[in-house]
Amino acid sequence: MSLFDSISRTVKGLLNDAADSVQDPSRDARQIVRELDDSIAKAENSLIEIEAQVATQQSKRDVAAEKAKKYEDGAKRALQSGDEGLAREALSAQANAEAERDALAGELAKLEPSVDQLKSQIADMRQRRNDLNARSNILQAKQEIAQAKDVAATALGGIGGKNLSEDFQKLEDKVTLQNARSDARLNSADTASGKALDDKLAALNHGPSVEDRLEALKKQLNTPAE
Repeated sequence: MSLFDSISRTVKGLLNDAADSVQDPSRDARQIVRELDDSIAKAENSLIEIEAQVATQQSKRDVAAEKAKKYEDGAKRALQSGDEGLAREALSAQANAEAERDALAGELAKLEPSVDQLKSQIADMRQRRNDLNARSNILQAKQEIAQAKDVAATALGGIGGKNLSEDFQKLEDKVTLQNARSDARLNSADTASGKALDDKLAALNHGPSVEDRLEALKKQLNTPAE
């Protein structure tokens, strides 16, 4: 592997790691829904424009059809009146009107299916948008639950170095050790000062007990022992 490939792979890895660290699935899902809303809005604006064109062409077609009918009726009346020249002129105008009508009808035949197709696509997009929005809400709820579980796991199980039970045990052990050290120092100080030896000698030189004293007193008074 060349040095360039190695560096390129390293950079890509760093970028991917950075992207993963800032990725928010629920936020990205909401953004997808917003983008779909924008697409639907653009499609609806296009539909409005096409429908306006269709309405305009239909109006022109209807006008041309009425003109063709009018010129046809005029040609009949002119012929009935014996004016063939006027009848020819009316028939020529009728032919032009019919040509215009047929041309407009042909354009409408191409345009109207596009309207129906666009309406169907918009309906499908709306359905997809609603489905994705519902899935986005579910995804957000799942993500919030997962985050709550992570917090609970951190508090209870020590994830992220927060082992509370272990930390508390360490504090208790530390206090116990401090007490043991204090007792050891105190015993050492007593030994060094001779207090421990004095205590032992005092115990040996301890006077007679109360019972011993009672027996001695009875002997002095010649009182029989019980």
